[in-house]
Amino acid sequence: MATAKATDDRYFELHGLKSQAPEALNRALQDAISAMHETLYGPSTEELPAEEQALLKGAGMRMAERAGAPDPLLDYATCFAALLDTSLTPAEAALRLGVTPTRVRQLISDGALYAFRVDRNLRIPLFQFQGNGLLPNLAPVNAALTSDLDPVSVWRWFSAPDPELETEAGPLSPLSWLKSGRDPEVVIAIARQL
Repeated sequence: MATAKATDDRYFELHGLKSQAPEALNRALQDAISAMHETLYGPSTEELPAEEQALLKGAGMRMAERAGAPDPLLDYATCFAALLDTSLTPAEAALRLGVTPTRVRQLISDGALYAFRVDRNLRIPLFQFQGNGLLPNLAPVNAALTSDLDPVSVWRWFSAPDPELETEAGPLSPLSWLKSGRDPEVVIAIARQL
């Protein structure tokens, strides 16, 4: 036990940090999260010139921050963290699909499989898989997506109900539409418009 503590202390020292008790680290994390809103960006009224604020107010736009409103930056970061945590490497995807990592990279290169890079490493979002295969008709839909979409935007598009994908039960998301085996051409057409 003492050896593990010494190793932990040495790790922190090598990275220019002082080893802290978990309670102190939790307090520091709480302080960082509490300050995040002010640190990352200020109130919207401080980011726009007075003339633009007046124009927006005149058009009926409410400029005051709403207490308790969702934080779009935090929502984005949380979604990205979840995608990153559940995504697969090409080697992991290859095992799941029963192909080689080279074949997975080829699918990505052809646009049939959506992937994003983090520190030059490819990550493949898990929502594209169904069992040990890919979602039906996924390849032409992914190929229709523009390459400049970020992973959160791709996930949100795939998972949000779309009024153009109307069923008797209401609109489906592109993901649900494909999973149900419906005609992929409608989803492909929507993907081309993104």
